[in-house]
Order: sequence, then structure tokens, then C-alpha cells
Amino acid sequence: MATLSLSTNILHLPHWSVLKAMPFATQTNYQRQRAKLKLSLVILLPILFALAFIMLFLAWQSTHSVMKSSIDYQLQETQNNAQSRLESYLSGLDNLLSSLAENPKLANYIIEDKRQDAKAMLSNTLEHNYGEYLDLLVLSRQGKYWANMSSPLYLLGSDLNSTIGDISYFNKWSSVNLTPDPNALTAIIQRYPILSSHTGMVVGSVFGGLILNDNLTLLSLLGKDTSDKSLQLLLDDHPVGPIFKEEKLDSNLINKIITSKQTKGKIEGHYFSRKPLSFGNDKQRLQLLVVADRSLSHLYTYTYLYHFLLLMVLLLLVLATLLLAKYKK
Repeated sequence: MATLSLSTNILHLPHWSVLKAMPFATQTNYQRQRAKLKLSLVILLPILFALAFIMLFLAWQSTHSVMKSSIDYQLQETQNNAQSRLESYLSGLDNLLSSLAENPKLANYIIEDKRQDAKAMLSNTLEHNYGEYLDLLVLSRQGKYWANMSSPLYLLGSDLNSTIGDISYFNKWSSVNLTPDPNALTAIIQRYPILSSHTGMVVGSVFGGLILNDNLTLLSLLGKDTSDKSLQLLLDDHPVGPIFKEEKLDSNLINKIITSKQTKGKIEGHYFSRKPLSFGNDKQRLQLLVVADRSLSHLYTYTYLYHFLLLMVLLLLVLATLLLAKYKK
């Protein structure tokens, strides 16, 4: 009986060849799974890389658009503020000069040829609010220069008669050249009629305005609260007056920007904007050039560098993954 039982147990044991084949079957399944995994990596990694690259490109493009809009907005805001301040500045001068021209005493002084009394009235006008901003204050009588209380810094002399003849408009600001080249003086002037209180006839004119050359007061006003930017006035595409600087600019930079004929752009790492300053009868002769310092350009460069480094890190990670998969084969 014992012999029969042992024989039965032996019959139920797995065959030796089956036992021997089991490890090979397990190994084959493992190799197949590994091959499938590698195939999945080969397929998925390029897809993931492409998706990551597309997302990175879209993020860079969005940042590029936002930064460009921000730079344009800053330059436009500076232009708008300068325009508003110029209008306010000229409005203050306009009110002062209008009050002077409408004073009946001044008309009587001109009719009676009382030059010294008229000069005293002009001197008193200069002491009023905005009077300190007047570089030019001239009276004409019978179409000729008659009294001058302009700033002593500007020796106009015989040029006043030609200036009076050049300004034919009343109550409109005009930009004119007071003296010929090469050292021309450029001014913004307005002419006001002086009417007789008895006849209503024009007995003379008041000429008042400001010189653009070396006018740091005007530039400081236009550039008030402006940071990281420099300002330059242009008349007929030529620089007039000094540069209101936030940083030292290359002397040739302004000329390069003017020569480019561009209203906005980037030259030598400086973003710039050039737009007319409108006033009175001026036909867009006067323009304001706003030049940003290099900080905006540097910020732009840092953003590009940041996205480039992200792309390089992504490429290195993909390369390392592929090398690791190849090493484990």
C-alpha cells in the first residue's frame, strides 16, 4: 500500500521540463513588458517634449506681447503727460497775456506814445504768476517794434521787426525762428491785439512767449515725474534745446533716431517714441522724442534668457531620460 501511495504522489508532481521552463517564461514576459515600456517612452517622450515646447513658446509669446504692450504704454503715457503739461503751461501764459492786452491803460499808453509807462506795465506783468516763464514780451505800435521787456539773456535787437511781421495770426501759438542759423533761436509766440476802448481799433499788439533753446524749465515740466527716460524737443526733425536726461546718452543716438524716420522702435538698446506736440497754429512742427534707458531693454533680454534656460533644461532632461533608457537595455 505504501508503495502504491508513493507512486500516486510521484504522478502528481510537475514534470521536470515544466519546472525548468517556468523561469524562462517569466523572463520572457519581463522582457516583453520592458520592450513595451521602452516603446512607450520612445513614442510618448517626443510627444511630451513637443507639447512642452509648444506651451513654452506660447508662454514666451504671451510674455513678449505683454512686455511690448507695457513698453508702448509707458512711452505713450509719457507723451500724453507731456502734451497735457504743455497745454497747461501755455494756458497759464495765455491767460496772463490776454489780461495784459485787454487792459485799457495799455492801449492809452500806446496811443499817447508813453513808452516808459507801457514798460512799467510789462514789468509788473512779469511779476505775476507765470510771468517768470515769459522769455519774450514785446509791444508793437503801428506795425513796428515799440517796447521790449524780454529776457536779457536773448539779444534780439533788429530781429524783432522781422518777427513781428512773421506772426500774422492773433490768439494762436506759433513756433518761429527768431534769429537765422547757425545759432538760431526758436520760440513759441502768441500775438494779442490791443484795442482802443474808444474806437475799437487795433492800436498795437502784445507778443509773448518762450524760447525753446536752453529752456530747462519747460523740459523739466514736460519730464516731471518721469523716470528711466530722456526727453528731446524736435522742430522740423531737428533737435532744439537741451536733452532732459535720465542717463548719459550717446551724442549720436538722437541723430540715428531722427535719421531712421521711425515714430517708435528700438536703436542701440534704447526704446523710443516720437510724436507731435500740438498747440495753436503749429502744423506738427514741434515734436517730443522720448528715449527710454537700457533698463527696459535689459528686462526684455532677461525674459528671453529666462525662457531660453527653461528650454535648455527641458532638452537636458529629455536627453538624460533617453540616455538612461538606452543604458538599461
